[in-house]
Amino acid sequence: MTARKTLLLALAVIAAAPQTWPRSSRHPVEPLAHASLESRLAAAHPPVSAGYEFAAFGDQRALLGSDWPALVDSIDHLASRHDRLLFLIDTGDIVDDGSHTDQFRVLAGLLSKIRRLPYLVAAGNHEVGWSRAPARANAAKFLSTLDVSISPERLYYRKVVGRVRYLFLDSNDLVYRPDPNGGRKDQEIERRAHAQVDWLIRELADPVFGPAGTTVVVMHHPIVQSSRKHRRQSRDLWSLRYHGRRFPEILADGGVDLVLAGHTHTFERFTLERQDGRGFHLVNLSGRPKPSFLWFGAGERRSQEVHGDATAWLSEKGWRDLDGWTVSQEDVMAEDEADQLGLFTVDADGGITLSMRFLGQPPGPSTRLLWGLRDSVRVGSQK
Repeated sequence: MTARKTLLLALAVIAAAPQTWPRSSRHPVEPLAHASLESRLAAAHPPVSAGYEFAAFGDQRALLGSDWPALVDSIDHLASRHDRLLFLIDTGDIVDDGSHTDQFRVLAGLLSKIRRLPYLVAAGNHEVGWSRAPARANAAKFLSTLDVSISPERLYYRKVVGRVRYLFLDSNDLVYRPDPNGGRKDQEIERRAHAQVDWLIRELADPVFGPAGTTVVVMHHPIVQSSRKHRRQSRDLWSLRYHGRRFPEILADGGVDLVLAGHTHTFERFTLERQDGRGFHLVNLSGRPKPSFLWFGAGERRSQEVHGDATAWLSEKGWRDLDGWTVSQEDVMAEDEADQLGLFTVDADGGITLSMRFLGQPPGPSTRLLWGLRDSVRVGSQK
């Protein structure tokens, strides 16, 4: 291809982009106006104790002009047919840059069609500006209606629905603690990270919830992944230590059953089990990579099928402290990636089943995955 044709193609790609995030702050951030989870649960009939559904997805900010509106339409249609679909979970990156207040206004307009559904968010790196103060303040104001505890200092919170406890983490403070230039750690982020892990440990030990329930952790950054993009962050989170315990050990010791993550713009599932039998599932629900610009960046975010022992594969890719763990890649979307959401069905005693829905494809044998947590871990009344 000649240089002139290359330039013309590039200009055509830019011109064809139907919508971009504004880089302005003409309007103050307004709090999210969706129905609250508490009001939704109070009106649920039959009550949530009989079971319910929720939908989960993430990382749609990269697909503002294409998949994101289409996914909202798909959720609206799904909710009209599933009266037990009670709320939504977003694994983060809800805007492109949270330092621009007008981006939250665009997001609110985009979500208006499904504002009847509570919208629960785990903070992503884009809305908090990689833990920069102005963006954190904007994100906290937008998400302030989700929980009374939310503030720029604290973007993590807890929800309990039936027999399931949902712990939403701000993994940004756990991942972006070191100075990116190799200098000293940011003391403010370090303080917030310590406070958050302290809170997580207390929540996991809460005797009020009880050992018979199911625990779901929602956070933006995964601790294992197959794609090349962001591997360092995933490895750092896996090896994060707090008072001598690594982060995955805290999750396993606390009885976590399922981790929902994003960040890598793909879909894949892992099972992680420690030699003492404790462990959890990790499901990455983060859409798909946006189209690469010409040939730049192609394939970096694409998930890879791991053949054989995923624990050994991760070790080869730089993960450390894997002794005593067995990691299995259960499913991966490696070819012709499509945007997706997960429809989760929760039964009366806390068992969870996942049905994958890929954008533009009706549920069927080739696109529908039924996965019962009960098949491989003890949850709910069987825990």
